[in-house]
Amino acid sequence: MKPRKLVKALIPTKLFKKIEPTGHKLEMVVAQTRRGFPARGLNVIGVTGTSGKTTTTTLMASVLRAAGYKTAYFTTVAHDFGNGPEHNAGRMTTLGGALMLRNIQKARQNGATWIVLEVGSHALAQGRVWGIPFRAGILTNLSHEHLDYHGTFENYRAAKQELFKLVRKYKGIGIVNADDPSVEYFRIALKTVSYGRVKPADVEAKDVSSNSEGSTFSVKSSLSETFELKTKLPAAFNVSNVLAVTATALALGIKPDVIAKGVADLPSVPGRMASYKTDKGFTAIIDFAHTPDSFEKIFKEVRPLTKGRLTVVFGCAGERDQQRRYMQGTLSADYCERIILTEDDPRSEDNQAIMGQIKEGIARSKKSPEVFEIDFREGAIDKAVELAGQGDVILLLSKGHEKTIALKDGDKPWDEERALKDALKAHAIKLL
Repeated sequence: MKPRKLVKALIPTKLFKKIEPTGHKLEMVVAQTRRGFPARGLNVIGVTGTSGKTTTTTLMASVLRAAGYKTAYFTTVAHDFGNGPEHNAGRMTTLGGALMLRNIQKARQNGATWIVLEVGSHALAQGRVWGIPFRAGILTNLSHEHLDYHGTFENYRAAKQELFKLVRKYKGIGIVNADDPSVEYFRIALKTVSYGRVKPADVEAKDVSSNSEGSTFSVKSSLSETFELKTKLPAAFNVSNVLAVTATALALGIKPDVIAKGVADLPSVPGRMASYKTDKGFTAIIDFAHTPDSFEKIFKEVRPLTKGRLTVVFGCAGERDQQRRYMQGTLSADYCERIILTEDDPRSEDNQAIMGQIKEGIARSKKSPEVFEIDFREGAIDKAVELAGQGDVILLLSKGHEKTIALKDGDKPWDEERALKDALKAHAIKLL
């Protein structure tokens, strides 16, 4: 048994929760000292929020590269040391202190001068980014997530604020979402730049036109002349992610034409709104959405575009926040004609019990969708394909890019795209 797991097993849960952040921070202090603070002298941008972190991080790196900077980035999906992305097999948003510093050191050795780092609330609460000199911090949004760990929304919000305290400490720039209800809580950096699609902001999106192929809009800003942006990232909610990156780039002095190139250069992000059209007349979409906020955003985006029935296939993770199971059940029923419940990462929990909690949420809706419960995810995807018809849309949510399903007895290899293509082949359906 690893030392951390041994300590966790020996110490009462409540006491462990109190001392855990101190332990992580001490580890980071030791790791920074041993490695000589490898991020010093580099330009580090941190991205935090409930949803959109991976897309925003990847997009920020694309803009920096368009500006001619050797750039590395680290996200839930991929690690890029400056020479191209590698799959993040560990699935952690922000690695443990020693591993993260090793990655930063490797990126530095590769010649990277800029690093974009996806920063999760756990890492912030535990001090796992202590000593990293953030030149900028980006807030995407804030909603219900990780309350199994943080206990309350206020604690979760306070953890996110830690990034902006570090930004202030290192005299960096805070980039905040004016459309988010918690925005004022994050205006604590020495310089703050806001962005928004709805509310007045320093950087605003105007004349937005979005479809399944992407979005175009004008950027109106006090930091530059008005200019046009076109992104290949589908869905209107990605406009906010593009706008966050645009605000950051403008605040750093990057020119509008370079921003436009960097935004246009990124065609997609693995497991995020990946669309598959079929010769049977229906479309399947794979997305990592796994929180109430991300569910509502994707449903609002896809529902108006669905001419037939909207089917959602999803599960909820075991040993994680249970409140969101009810919430995601209700949201699914509010927007979808068909719900197919299945496995996500049940871990040590009984997946039937997890699906039961989701069904309780479904019952709270005023609508009565068709509901199926299929334990194995490949079977659930096959069922969705079997039932789909002309004009229908299938949403495959909660796994996205992930390559394993966490079960009680270990990880099961997984590939959502492969499972979809296998189901289509089994029903003699071709992709267009």
